[in-house]
Amino acid sequence: MTPTVLLALEHLLLLVICITGDKLGAIVQKPPLLRAVIDNITHALIGGLVTEIIVRDYKDQLDRSDQITLIAVGFVASSWIDLDHFIEARSFHLDDATSLTHRPFFHNSMIFVALFASMITSVICQHSLLVSLWFSVGFVAFFTHQIRDAIRRGLWFRAPYLNYSTAPVIYWVYLALEQLCAHAVIQLLAMQQRHGRQLVGTESFGVKYKPLEVV
Repeated sequence: MTPTVLLALEHLLLLVICITGDKLGAIVQKPPLLRAVIDNITHALIGGLVTEIIVRDYKDQLDRSDQITLIAVGFVASSWIDLDHFIEARSFHLDDATSLTHRPFFHNSMIFVALFASMITSVICQHSLLVSLWFSVGFVAFFTHQIRDAIRRGLWFRAPYLNYSTAPVIYWVYLALEQLCAHAVIQLLAMQQRHGRQLVGTESFGVKYKPLEVV
């Protein structure tokens, strides 16, 4: 299977996960626990798959263990963001966690903005590729999770002197952003990769870039 075909299949799978998870979540209202599990698993699968698309693009420059760790963290973090409901509710009961009158702290969209800014800073300062990838995994986890939630409640930006919520995100826009997220990150990281190739054979504090083989 060629990389292009594999990528196309992954994007098709991502689309199927998004739509199926959303439809099931709308159909299954009771029991609430089952609905919460469907929603949580959908978040995890989306974040994990988007992370895998990014990491696979740099598989020749990362150890196998690093690849697995990055993908696993992307999968888990995208799901565990919802733990802030229980933390804010100060309860392990699902009814308490889902009946908050305000949005919990991990759903502040300034988090993914800050992570994206950190990723850009890492690329510009030419830190290691691995450091930039860790920032990208954090960004993907929060962005994919919050964009999916935003189809119902919009995005919430909370910072000093700022407390703003957008209108709900249009459904097709949400689907498009989930598809484009990985490639936006890859294009940003490509800047660091190009610089790394220029440093091959010289001392640099980053991942030792391996020239890609031309097939």
